[in-house]
Amino acid sequence: MKNFNKAVLATAVCLATSASWAQSTLEEVVVTAQKRTENVQDVPIAISVFSAENIEDLSARNLTDLGRFTAGVEIVSLETLQPTYSIRGIETNDWTVGSDPAIAVYIDGVYAARGAGAEVALVDLARIEVLKGPQGTLFGRNATGGAIHLITEKPVFEQEGRVKLSLGNYQRVDGEVTWNQPLTDDLALRVVAFSRQRDGFVENLGDEDLNNEDKQSIRGSLLWNASPDTEVLWRVEYSELDQHSAAHQTLIPPVFENANPGRKYSDFGKIHTDYINLEKRELFATSLEINHSIGDKTFTSITAWREFETELDEDLDGSNNLDYQFDSNNPEENDYFSQEFRLTGASERLKWTVGGVYSREHVSHETTAIFNVSTLESFAWAELLKGAGSTTSDTFLSNFAGQSQEDLDYLAGLTNTEIEVLLPDFRAQQQAIGRDGIAASSFVWAFLADQGTLGLFGISENPLVGIFTQILPDLQPRIAAYEPWIETVDSSGTYASYAVYGDATYSLTDNLNLSAGLRYTYDDKEFSLYTAYQNTIVGAPFGLAFYNNGQPVLDATQSDTWDNLSGRLVLDYVADDDLMFYASVATGFKSGGFNSLNFGPDIDTSYDEEKVINYELGMKSQFLDNTLQLNVSTFFYDYENLQELKLLGQPVPSYNLRNSDAEGYGAEFEGFWLATDNLTLSGNYSWLKTEYTKFRILEAAGETEEDDLTGDPRVGTPENKFNLSAEYRIGLGDFGDLIPRLDYTWSGKRVESLTDPTREVDSFYLLNARLTLQPEGGDWAVALWSTNLTDEEVFGAFGDNGDAVGSLTGARLPPRMYGADFIYNF
Repeated sequence: MKNFNKAVLATAVCLATSASWAQSTLEEVVVTAQKRTENVQDVPIAISVFSAENIEDLSARNLTDLGRFTAGVEIVSLETLQPTYSIRGIETNDWTVGSDPAIAVYIDGVYAARGAGAEVALVDLARIEVLKGPQGTLFGRNATGGAIHLITEKPVFEQEGRVKLSLGNYQRVDGEVTWNQPLTDDLALRVVAFSRQRDGFVENLGDEDLNNEDKQSIRGSLLWNASPDTEVLWRVEYSELDQHSAAHQTLIPPVFENANPGRKYSDFGKIHTDYINLEKRELFATSLEINHSIGDKTFTSITAWREFETELDEDLDGSNNLDYQFDSNNPEENDYFSQEFRLTGASERLKWTVGGVYSREHVSHETTAIFNVSTLESFAWAELLKGAGSTTSDTFLSNFAGQSQEDLDYLAGLTNTEIEVLLPDFRAQQQAIGRDGIAASSFVWAFLADQGTLGLFGISENPLVGIFTQILPDLQPRIAAYEPWIETVDSSGTYASYAVYGDATYSLTDNLNLSAGLRYTYDDKEFSLYTAYQNTIVGAPFGLAFYNNGQPVLDATQSDTWDNLSGRLVLDYVADDDLMFYASVATGFKSGGFNSLNFGPDIDTSYDEEKVINYELGMKSQFLDNTLQLNVSTFFYDYENLQELKLLGQPVPSYNLRNSDAEGYGAEFEGFWLATDNLTLSGNYSWLKTEYTKFRILEAAGETEEDDLTGDPRVGTPENKFNLSAEYRIGLGDFGDLIPRLDYTWSGKRVESLTDPTREVDSFYLLNARLTLQPEGGDWAVALWSTNLTDEEVFGAFGDNGDAVGSLTGARLPPRMYGADFIYNF
């Protein structure tokens, strides 16, 4: 409550990020959120806007950095190829290719269909627009939570350029070069290239340090004024990344210590992985945009092609302990074509837009899970011990040979997290009382085969009880030998989408405007999946990661279609030139999809589309002679058929996608204050409450009420979050200005795991600082900067994968980074 009161007090003073500074009055910010050019303060949508100057001031390098400073937004890209975008608590946690994201990312009007291709460098951008709430009318499907639009700079008919060099700790060397050149009176070229290199900040005993950066990109655009009424803009981009990042580490001390004798575990100390973490991507994108004026109307055509190849290798158990080995290799290929036609017009009282969009995406993905056969035993013990707290059977407890009754009573009261810490030592105790690795395995699996009504299997009729009995003789020596166990799933999809839309704003009076829009979307998807288990265990027709209800091989193709009519209705009242109120209701639609990692009998392979309806009241205002800007929005949404991925099921857990219902409500404040000619203050605050209203889990055996989270908050979003910024310009006479700046962000605790809803990411704060020397005229600048100035140690995410075998993992946020920027403009 203390932090909450501080946030409210700070918010009352000043709030937001949607205007540029260094003006005696606030500068107008132009956006295209409604597919036409408008002042952001005239748009009845909650929008946060970042200019190129804002991005540089925040020392932001990716969308995650900007998400931390945006009210109601959480962006986690600890893995560049599997980012998570959340707006007002709406997100998609599925990283497979059978589903779509819930937040639409657009780059120059082109939809980036997959998260792996959406993370781009924040270089030479005109602005970034973050639209909150469903944007189903103008941005289409998969914008149920909102949309993020990155707009790059267009060529201009003047020769200009920019060079930027950044040097910092962890051997950081970043370089950017921008060059703009008019070729003729009607033709201009703009090219930007960058490279980013930095060593890793997670010390790894097994290989080179992890979480480094190694990225390069080149982007070009050609502007042709074909006639006084026709503009043609061709854009092309090529980028590569190849880095040892996405590091997760075990958070279970015995898992680390038992595999590294003599070393003590530390949350933020050295780690030891036995599999090389790797992120690789090669991306190519191009688009052709044509704008043609026809009287008071403008016709726009955008034709686009995007393709990428990626590979993501992860040590999912975060350790070098062979008893918990769980690694993953994920190559992916994607190509995406889209065509949009749009016609906009305006008269004295009516502004309107109509359009149509077609897109086709083809994606192929391979997931290989790499275990040791001994990992089976770790999984068995994890499930067995977790079952101890839910049963009072004397028969069950008596099978924990060598344990006193006092120990058994203690065991029955353990939480899942405590059990994970106990598990490695418990296995060691079994060996210490006279069972070597093979005998211990006999103990585990013979017990499981005998106890069909308890622990791992749940029902005595389960045929896999007999299977385990059959495979036991073959399994025992393989466990002792740490023999590999490999599973692979190949999936591919071809997804076509068609949409038509219309949106209009009519001025009912000089002060009252009514906006309405509708969009019809039709999606046609075909999805194929092939699963095989490369293990050679006699009589074991199942996998550990990809169960498929006991089928040894699966080769299936599914197809389905979904359609939706989404829309919005907005009423805004302009009290005067500096004050506007609005009320809106809007709906969004996210297409249905396919369960990519778990097919088989009794499993519904396709799942329903998501639908959301959002009610919102807002205010946009400017006060004090246009030096103070304050924007406020309050909202309530009702979410139907929320799609989420969860690791669940027995006798072995598998990934399942299912639909649930949820609702959320909250408020956001954003503001900006030119307090004096030299002092600029800004900030934002968001308050959000979410909960599941109907939680449905798809088990391999059908619907169940187990692990019902109805009434619990949604995963991944804090209830309270606020940001504060202060910047002061110190005049140095004819030389120029010295500009110190501080940026502070605080995020409340949030639930992080569907597997264990009691597991939370603690509240944390980050402080960034920047000191810029800018001479008169701005031909060059030098800046000293630091992110996470106080070197806060924070785990930003947990991993459910390693949790399944008793090795919960966490991913660190970056530590303190510092360096210097050298900028030359010409």
